[in-house]
Amino acid sequence: MEKKTGVALGLALLALASVVLAFLPALQAGFIWNDHTYITENPTLDGLSGLRRIWTDPLANEQHYPLVFTTFWIEKRLWGLDPFGYHLVNVLLHALAALLLWRFLRRLGLPAAWLAAAAFALHPVCVESVAWVTERKNTLSLVLTLLAAHAWLSWREAAEERDAAATESREKRKRKRGPAAPAPLHRRPAALWLAALALLVLALFAKTTASVLPAVLLVVVWWQRGRIRWADVRPLLPFFAVGAGLAFHTAWIEKNFVVAKGDEWSHGLVDRLALAGQVTAFYASKIAWPADLAFIYRRWTLDAGSAVQWLPTAGWLAALAVAFAASRRGHRGPLAGLLLFGGVLFPAMGFFNVYAMRYSWVADHFAYQAVAVGTACAVCGAAAALERFLPSWRRAAAGAGLAGLVVLGTLSHRQAVPYRSQEALWLHTIAVNPECFICHTNYGSDLLEAGRTDEAVAHLEKSLRIKPDALPTLLNLARLEEGRERFGKAEEHLRAALRLEPADTEVRVHLATIYTKSGRLSDAEREFREALKAPSNAAYLAHNGLGVVLVRSGRVEEGIEHLKECVRLRPDYERGRANLATVLELTGAR
Repeated sequence: MEKKTGVALGLALLALASVVLAFLPALQAGFIWNDHTYITENPTLDGLSGLRRIWTDPLANEQHYPLVFTTFWIEKRLWGLDPFGYHLVNVLLHALAALLLWRFLRRLGLPAAWLAAAAFALHPVCVESVAWVTERKNTLSLVLTLLAAHAWLSWREAAEERDAAATESREKRKRKRGPAAPAPLHRRPAALWLAALALLVLALFAKTTASVLPAVLLVVVWWQRGRIRWADVRPLLPFFAVGAGLAFHTAWIEKNFVVAKGDEWSHGLVDRLALAGQVTAFYASKIAWPADLAFIYRRWTLDAGSAVQWLPTAGWLAALAVAFAASRRGHRGPLAGLLLFGGVLFPAMGFFNVYAMRYSWVADHFAYQAVAVGTACAVCGAAAALERFLPSWRRAAAGAGLAGLVVLGTLSHRQAVPYRSQEALWLHTIAVNPECFICHTNYGSDLLEAGRTDEAVAHLEKSLRIKPDALPTLLNLARLEEGRERFGKAEEHLRAALRLEPADTEVRVHLATIYTKSGRLSDAEREFREALKAPSNAAYLAHNGLGVVLVRSGRVEEGIEHLKECVRLRPDYERGRANLATVLELTGAR
C-alpha cells in the first residue's frame, strides 16, 4: 500500500513538473487583449462594493461568471496587477485538472489513466486556455466540474453500500454486528449528493459549459452497465435544471448585451447542423494532429447548399452508426467516447450565438474540456485494445506514448511563447492566419497607442480590405482621424459603423463626442440621447457627454443631473467625477 502511494505521489509530482516546464513561457507572459477589461482596468476588482457587483449585477462585466472575477478580486489584493501571479494560478489550476482527471479515470478502472491525463495536461490545444488569463473560466470550471464528478462517484458508491446494507434483515444485523454505526459525514449519500450539486453550481459560476456534466455522468453509467434506469436519472434532475437555467441565462446575456447577433449569426437550423459537423471535425483533427494552431482561426463561409460542407456531419453520423452497432455486441466504449466528445463540444458547435464567433467559428479555448475527454477516450481506449496483445507490444506502445508526451510538451512550450506580449501574439496569429481582420485591427490599435501611426494605418486599411464591414476597424479609423482633428473623416467612419450596428451605444457616444468637439452641440445632444435609449454598460459615458453638452448649451441644472447619473453608474470614472466637480464649483450648486 505504501509503495503504491509513493508511486502515485511520484507520478503526480512528475505531471506537475512537466506542466510547469511546458508552460514556462506563459509564466513569463504579460496581459493580452481583453485581459484589461477582465483585470487591469476592471473597476469591480476594487473594494467590497466591486465584489458585491460581481455577484449581484449580471452586466457588471463582459460575462457573468462571478467566481472567476472573485478569484481575480482576491488576487488583486495579493499581488496587485503583476501578471505572474495570475498566470501561475492558471498553470496550477490546469495541472490540478489533469490530476483530478487521472484520479477519475482510475476510479472508473480505465487502463493508462496517468498517460491519458498527462496527454491532456501537455496538449498544445490547451495553451490558449492556460496562457490567456481571461480564460481562467476554463481552468477553474474544469477543476470544479471534475470535483463534482468525483463527489457524484462517491455518492453512487455510498448509495450502493447503503442499499446493500438495507437488504439485510434487521435480525441478522443485530445478531452478527449489533446496531449499525452511522456512516461518517463524508460517506453519507445525502451529504455527497449535496456536495456534487454545490460543486457543479460553482463550476457553472466559472463557466456554464459545465452544464453538460449530468449528461456526461449518464453516459458513464450507460458505458458501465449497458442501460440507464430512472433511478440513475432522477438524482441528476436538479443538476440538469440548474445547468440549463444558468446556461440559457449566459446565452441570453451573450445575445442581448454582449450583442452576439446580426448578419454574422443569421443562419438557420440547417446551416447550423452543417456547421456542427464541421466544428466537431475541426477540433478532432486539431487534438489528433495539433499543427498550425492559432489564437484566431479563419472564419469559413457557411453554405448548407454545398454537399461538401455536409461531409463532416455525414462522417460523424456514420461513425455513430458503426459505434452503435458495436455497442449492440457489447462493445460500448466507442459509442460512449463519441457521445462524450460530442456532448462536451455541444455548447461550441454553433447552435448558440457566441460573440467570439464574429471572428471565427472555432477557437482553442472552446475545446479545452473536449481535449480532456478526447485524450482520455483515445488513450484509455487504445490501452484497453492493446491488453490482448503480447507484453512486448504493450511495452512498445507505452514507450511510444511517453515519447508522444515529450512531443506534446515541446509543442506546448513553443505554442506558449507568443503569449509573452500582445504584439508577439498578434504577429504570430497574422503569420498563421493572414486574413484575420480582427488581428490587423487590434494590432493597428496597439500601434496607434504606441504612436506608430503609419504602421497602424497599414494594418487598419488591410483589415478593412479583408472585411469592409468590420465594426472595430471603423471605430479605430475614426479614433485615428479624431486624433488628427479631421472630424469630418471621423464622422464618415462612425456613420458607416452605425449603418452596421444602429443600436450600438458606444458608436453613438463616439459620434456624439465628435460633434461636441466640432461645436455641433445640438447634433451631439441628439446622439447622446439616442445612445441612452438602449440599456448598455456604456450608459455612463452617454450621461457624462450629455451632461457636458447641456452645460455648454446653458441648461446647467439638467446637465448636472446627467453628470450625477454618470457618477452614480460608475463612481470610479474620473472624468465624470471631474466634470461634475468643475460644474458644481463654477455654479455653486450641490
